[in-house]
Parts: sequence; C-alpha cells; structure tokens
Amino acid sequence: MSQSVIIGGATTASFPGGSCILSAQWGYNPGKQDAYCLGSWTPNDTYTVYKPTETLSITLYAPGTAHAVPPSATCADASVVSASVTPVACGGSITGIAGTWHVTGYNYTKDSIATPGQESWSMTRWKGVAGPSSKVEPTYVLRGIATGQSDGSTGITLTGTTVDASSGSVSAGGLGKGNTMQHGQVGSVGGGMGPGSTLGTGSASIPYTPLYI
Repeated sequence: MSQSVIIGGATTASFPGGSCILSAQWGYNPGKQDAYCLGSWTPNDTYTVYKPTETLSITLYAPGTAHAVPPSATCADASVVSASVTPVACGGSITGIAGTWHVTGYNYTKDSIATPGQESWSMTRWKGVAGPSSKVEPTYVLRGIATGQSDGSTGITLTGTTVDASSGSVSAGGLGKGNTMQHGQVGSVGGGMGPGSTLGTGSASIPYTPLYI
C-alpha cells in the first residue's frame, strides 16, 4: 500500500479532440466474487471468480470529437474511444492507464460567453483489464438505449421524438435563470460549443450489458 502525489503540470493525457484536458480520474475494481461452501466461513479460493473493470473520467475544454452511441443491433462489441493518462508522481508510484473505452456518460456546460464550454466524459472498460489468472471478461459488451437532455446548443444529438421540459428561478433584487430542455434518445455525444458561443447545458447516460456466454 502506498500513496503518491501526482504532479498535474507534468502529467499528460490523451483523448479524441481533447486539445486542452482539464482533469482526469481513473480507478480499478477487481470485481471479486467470493465462493462459499457449507461448513466454512472462509471463501474457497478454488471457485473465486474475478470480473475486473477500469473506469476513466476526463474533463476537457470543448469542442471534443463527436462519438456515436447507437444501441447494439448485432452480437458484437459496441464502439469505443481511445484514451490514456500518463501520471508523474512523487512520494511513491502510480500506474498510468491506457486503452479503449466504452463511453457511459457525458456532460456539457457553458455558463458564460466569456469562458469556453466544458465536456466531461465518463468511461468504463471490461476487456483488456489486468487481473489474477482466474479473471474472466465478457464475450461481448452491448450498448443499450442512450437517453439524455439538451438545450439544443450542446454536444448532444437527440434522435426520434423528443419532449420539452422547462424550468426557471429568480429572487427579489437579483437575476434569475430559465431554460427549456429537450429530452429523448441520444444518437451521439461530443463536439460541444467552444469559446465565444452561446450558453448551453446537457447530459447523457449510456447503458451497457456485458455478456458472459
């Protein structure tokens, strides 16, 4: 066990269209599934299975590259993006992370025309993850129906029928804010507005089902 201090100014990261990456977070979950037998409170290592996963979240200045997220129509892995983080640490050691990822979530926000928009990408991978010899990985990773909301100016493309929802707030002696959002099925994420563009906000959730067959 060890702890490290990661130096942001020396750490590098890569992501499609990410010319200026603001932050990165990553993690590893061994996915241990203990097996118990009658007569013992101790897991039986012979039958213990590991389903490891890795997660990576990257926030960058828009616009990033658009990524299509249609639901799976065949028994084949859903499309992925490539991303990596190479940390520089002191006071210990920390392993970087690299590979291809399934996009599980996307958020875009731009609160002022004086600042660029920001995109936050959440990603997971089930394949190509290191683990013990008893680890298993899915045969296929299928994508479900992505859903989300957009005010029309964001890096989210809605498909099919959409429905509008509106909200607003204001207080005495101050300024308020109101907006109208479209809700529906998401066809692609990424490519939000850059500097000098109008305000915007939006988000998308993209489900997956790993198949162990």
